[in-house]
Amino acid sequence: MEENNHVTAVANVPPEPPLVINNEIHLFLSETAKWSKFLAIVGFIMAALIILAGIAFMIFGSAFAAQLPAQFAFTGMIGVIYAVMGLLYYFPAKYLYDFSTYAHQALAIQNQEALVYAFSKLKSFYKFWGIMMVIVLAVYGVALVFGVLGTLVFSAMN
Repeated sequence: MEENNHVTAVANVPPEPPLVINNEIHLFLSETAKWSKFLAIVGFIMAALIILAGIAFMIFGSAFAAQLPAQFAFTGMIGVIYAVMGLLYYFPAKYLYDFSTYAHQALAIQNQEALVYAFSKLKSFYKFWGIMMVIVLAVYGVALVFGVLGTLVFSAMN
């Protein structure tokens, strides 16, 4: 039996060149991290305000539901929807905050693992918003189809 001796030694393979972060990239990444932290903090504040508005709708909406016209009877449900929206808004803000924190740390101490983790959080941020956009576009598409069908049915009835 013959052996396959055509395997090249690992020592003969040149190492991959490392990604170079020059001064210009360092500046851009540092500025991006600062703006990301600002947007993340605004996102946390907005998420908290949306959740508080939802809680207010749940508490005060149900208290005034008896005094309001019938179309406002679902204010408690609107409050739940707001609270869920606020919770959904929290996650991208957290991803952006983590990106900012770890990118700043990576640049400050030249830590490759921190930079990799920072970019994984940035990927999660964009993935979250991408999935949310697909969901929103699907809901818009379904609403458009039902709107057209409703218009056709309504016009056929008259």
